[in-house]
Amino acid sequence: MFQLPPRATNPETPLEVNFKTEMSKNIIFPYVTFNKFVDEPLLKKLSLFYDKILVSESRFSILEDASKKELKEEFKELHYEYSVWQYLNENNVVSKYNNFNDINDSSDDIKELQDLMMSVVRNNNTDIKTADEKIQPLIKFYLSHDILARIDTLKFRKSDELNEYYSSLRNFGTFNTESKKNQVIQFILNDIPEPNNSTSWEQIIEYRSDLDVKNKYLALMNWINKVSNSNMKLSEIKDEYDYLYNDYMQQFKLHKMKYNNSKLEVILNATVNFITNISTGNYTTSIKDLFQFNVKNAQLLQEEAKLSGKELAYIYHTSLKFKNE
Repeated sequence: MFQLPPRATNPETPLEVNFKTEMSKNIIFPYVTFNKFVDEPLLKKLSLFYDKILVSESRFSILEDASKKELKEEFKELHYEYSVWQYLNENNVVSKYNNFNDINDSSDDIKELQDLMMSVVRNNNTDIKTADEKIQPLIKFYLSHDILARIDTLKFRKSDELNEYYSSLRNFGTFNTESKKNQVIQFILNDIPEPNNSTSWEQIIEYRSDLDVKNKYLALMNWINKVSNSNMKLSEIKDEYDYLYNDYMQQFKLHKMKYNNSKLEVILNATVNFITNISTGNYTTSIKDLFQFNVKNAQLLQEEAKLSGKELAYIYHTSLKFKNE
């Protein structure tokens, strides 16, 4: 989990980093530089679901130039923003990629997006409906970045069939959803919390590295693959998702009560035995109590792995850990 695999053998794939050999889910992020790091909470959310966030190298040029200069007070947060991107890159949360060489791709899906891009650039009607014309330029600005992200996503998919690539879009209603799996991921992503500024990147990276968390994540991915390839309608998948999530939540609460009670029982017994053993010099029993505590712990963890609805355990525990009060 959370590691991007080796790049495809196709020389057109513009990644420049060495990746581990395992399938991954990656998202193309249409990064835009402002005087405030407005995208940081969203990036934290995406990093809790995707293995890696991919950003075009060209989008960093303004930020890298700004980081080398003395900035006015209102723009000084760009220094912080640059340092965060550097940190995420060093910790394999983010990777930059160069522009693709095959600019004139003639496939129908890419050509359709390129035509839409030209329509936006020429300020033609792009079916953007809003009651306030003042925000039309902003919507079109974001739309143009969404289109570029979609084009790059399609090119990644064509050049690397071993891994999965998705687009982070700001105008979801503009594009037709590509597949049932994409729709499943989208409604699941809605349940991933968006950590606030009090949650550090160190906390998120530590969470991503936890072995138990990785196992829960893999179980979720397996469930997504199964339901996406089934004959179930999206509405039926949502119903099953809600059922499994609530079932696991209730089962885990009961399991936690049992865990806490068992833990308290072992600690009390061990404490009483320890005090008795100190007076008698029987230290062997105290060692056995400690061993019994570890055995009980392992048994409870095994029981947790068998809870119904465990396929969605990653969503539940991630929400529990990072939800904003």
